[in-house]
Amino acid sequence: MRVFLLLSMLAFSSLALADWQVDTSYSRVSFVSVKRGDMADVHYFSEVTGLIDQTGRVRLALPFDSLENTLALQAERMREFVFKADRFPEAIITSQIDPSTWEQMPVDDIRQHNLDLDLELNGQKQRLKAEVSISRLGETLVQVNTLQPVLVKAVDFDLLEGLKKLEEVSSVSGIAPEVPVNVLLTLRQVPSPS
Repeated sequence: MRVFLLLSMLAFSSLALADWQVDTSYSRVSFVSVKRGDMADVHYFSEVTGLIDQTGRVRLALPFDSLENTLALQAERMREFVFKADRFPEAIITSQIDPSTWEQMPVDDIRQHNLDLDLELNGQKQRLKAEVSISRLGETLVQVNTLQPVLVKAVDFDLLEGLKKLEEVSSVSGIAPEVPVNVLLTLRQVPSPS
C-alpha cells in the first residue's frame, strides 16, 4: 500500500511539473488572403513550434521559411516583401493560460476558453483576442482550435508598404489589408526541464 501511495505521489508531482509542447506534425496556422476582391489564396505555416510551460506561459514561433502556398513563387514573395523575413525570420505569439484548464478535464472533454494573445510581427507587437476550444484527447494529449478566425490587420503591423510592393511585383491589385487566421495546435505533455 505504501509503495502504491509513493508511486501515485511521484506520478502526480511529475504531472504538475510538466510542460506541454507543440507537436509540429499535427499543428497548423493558416490564413486566407484576398486579391482583386474575389480571388482567395490559402497560406499556411508547415512548421509551428512552441511550448506551454508549467506556469502557463505560452510561446509559439511561426518561422517564415516554413510559409507555404500552392504557388511557391507567391510564398517566396510574401516572405520577402510583406514579412521581410530576412530581418524578422519568425512571428511570435505569446499568452498566458492556466494549465489546470485542461489538466483537470477528463479525456474526451471539450471546453471553450477566451485568450488574450500578443502577436509580434514585423517588429511590431499587438494584443489580439481569440475564442478557442480545448479538447482533452488523452492523458498526455490536448488539442486547441480557434473557434472563429482571428483577424489580423496589416496596418497594425506596418505591413501596408510590403503589400503594395507585392502588388507591384505580382501585377495584382486590391490585396485585402486584413486576413483571417486559423490556428490548430496539438500539444503533448513532456517533462519540465529541471
